[in-house]
Amino acid sequence: MTAGFNPLVHIDWKTPGGEWLSLLPPVYPHISVFSGAAFETLLDELCNEMPEVCFEALATALAREGFDLWNLDAGGDDYRPVIVPANQRERFTQHWCGQKTALHFKPTLIQAQIPPAAKPKRSKLQWLQDVHEYPGPTYVHEGNYRNGWAAITEQEDDSWLCFLIDYNAWPPTEQDMLELRKDGVDGADLQLIDANVQRSLWKRQVTRGAYRSDDRYQYEIRKGNSVEVFGPVETQWPAFEDPCVVVEDQVFERQRLYEPGALTRIWRITAQTSEIIFEHPDELTLLPIGPNRLLFMQHNGPCCWIWSQYLAQPVTIAAKPMPAEAYQLRAATAYLGGDEVLLFSEGARPNPEHPGYQESVLLAWRFNFITGTSTQAVLDGFGSEVRQDTRLLITQPKQVITLRTFHGRLDVARGHGDWWVWSYHTQTFGAHTLAWLWNQCSNDVLKLSSKDIPRVKPQIRYVAAQDRYLAFETEYVARLPQFAQMAQALGSEGLVFK
Repeated sequence: MTAGFNPLVHIDWKTPGGEWLSLLPPVYPHISVFSGAAFETLLDELCNEMPEVCFEALATALAREGFDLWNLDAGGDDYRPVIVPANQRERFTQHWCGQKTALHFKPTLIQAQIPPAAKPKRSKLQWLQDVHEYPGPTYVHEGNYRNGWAAITEQEDDSWLCFLIDYNAWPPTEQDMLELRKDGVDGADLQLIDANVQRSLWKRQVTRGAYRSDDRYQYEIRKGNSVEVFGPVETQWPAFEDPCVVVEDQVFERQRLYEPGALTRIWRITAQTSEIIFEHPDELTLLPIGPNRLLFMQHNGPCCWIWSQYLAQPVTIAAKPMPAEAYQLRAATAYLGGDEVLLFSEGARPNPEHPGYQESVLLAWRFNFITGTSTQAVLDGFGSEVRQDTRLLITQPKQVITLRTFHGRLDVARGHGDWWVWSYHTQTFGAHTLAWLWNQCSNDVLKLSSKDIPRVKPQIRYVAAQDRYLAFETEYVARLPQFAQMAQALGSEGLVFK
């Protein structure tokens, strides 16, 4: 074989550009496309794109340097890209068409594209500032993060350690939760459920049964180095659904039962008492709605109920029906003050380039649960932007469309002042939303996307003690610029609630 015609990289159809493009500089060191600032820009643009999208952009860049990009097609769902000088195009074709190998490779030339018109660029800003690197992989997520603190477990031999990381300080500090304990608790049995400057509240697994229904838990409250049991003495609870809701020193949990019939129980647990306060056949989400009130919201229907402690005895009354069903999006709900909450649901619309393809679009609702009035805004652009080849057969004319669709998870959390953080988490190809910052009074929105912070998918959270937005990654946490700088760089758009 001609050595320069051999495939040096072999990739799967679902390998994103950031993974396989970084393999090319060592095997093609003589090609200038794979070095310098131009290559870094290419990586930024293609880091989360599927191979076929990368091929077109790479072929265009290589053509300017006098090189062809080929794919050796073996009829599978993988790719073998090969780069050769353009003046050897005929020799390359003859070489592979005449090969007698176990796998028959069909050489396909990737056509260089006419570069699209340059889009106006946002002002350059160093988004990841004051980077704090972790000593090892650190996974901060909605299940272990509370109000600026995160509980991290780490395996050591046959046991687990547990550390509480405080992000309210900068740089973050951490405390070993087992260092002064003499009761032999394992770090894997501890779950942080709430934290503030006075104390942290934990759920501890005390019995690990053969089935989840046999597991039992207790609550603990920690002040400094002092750990005390929280809840009625010697009481143990079954497994509940995550997350729980903590209001001051009251814990509200959801227990999902399936026998003899589907049922959700809501428990209220305090330092001295434990009681069931509500039951309903459907799954429920709990939302604090000001002092002494909770809203119980149905997942698969419009019903919601207000639980109130204003009177001598707590009462539960039906609220007005919600304007949309949401299922998993029901957890992405926020209390806006008064009797108003923010809800989300999904809608569908045909793709403007190909009506046979549907796009999911996210809808936001401002809903008054006392009067029943609601307004809706279409969150156009919140989600993923994926380029899709519509062909079913390679003999059909090629038509590539852009799908702009919501396909992932939404988290909603407080920002500074009247601002909220709407975070998007997805595993799709293409450019995607990282977070929108929304002002509930002006309805202004700042849109932060993977085009602003390429190659990583940080989770954006606001830490009030620092008055800064932080970007959480597995290897580090970084402070974003001051809000005024972000607003200037991103610009703002207005949402219209109708």
